[in-house]
Order: sequence, then structure tokens, then C-alpha cells
Amino acid sequence: MHERFADRFCASLPGAVRHEPFGPDMAVWKVAGYMFAAYTLEGQGLSLRASNAIAAQLLISQGRAVSAPYLQGGGWVLFPWETTPDELRLHIRRSYDTVRQENPVSQD
Repeated sequence: MHERFADRFCASLPGAVRHEPFGPDMAVWKVAGYMFAAYTLEGQGLSLRASNAIAAQLLISQGRAVSAPYLQGGGWVLFPWETTPDELRLHIRRSYDTVRQENPVSQD
């Protein structure tokens, strides 16, 4: 159920594409070819990119997120599935915007 929520919201973002690079048990969402969200089926939550390492540490110290277990460095954190839908949408959008700003899509 949580995974479907994340998939629906991520799919609504312009240019977002879902990949399964490690098989069907792991979903990776990318924009402009770069990952902004990931989860594993039966996992503890959704891994998202914070704007930087300081923002990630702040989210962790506030108890809103934990260090992403498989994505060390680069400001990655894991939001538990128990995070409210509104807050999860907010952080998905922030992650998407961060990645999109760092990797603009060319306007060919």
C-alpha cells in the first residue's frame, strides 16, 4: 500500500521514470537520469535525497528520518512508511526538485 502511494505521487512529477535496476523488489525513481527516490518491497520506508548533508542530518536529528541504509553520503535519508502522506509528498517533491535543479533537462 505504501509503495503504491509513493509510485502514484512520483509518477505525477514531470519527467519522473520508475526503474527496477536490481530486480522487481526494488523501485528507483529518476528524473533527468538521476535518482530522487527509492524503496524496496517490504522495506522500512522511502529513501529520498535531502538538499545537502546538513539538511539530511537535521531531518535525522529531528527524528523525521533515519540514515538511508544503502545510500550513504550525498544527503540521502529514509522516511519511514509511517510518515504522514502530506509530509511524505513534501519530501518527495523536495528530493525531486533538488535532483532536477542539479541536473537540468536540456530543452532540445
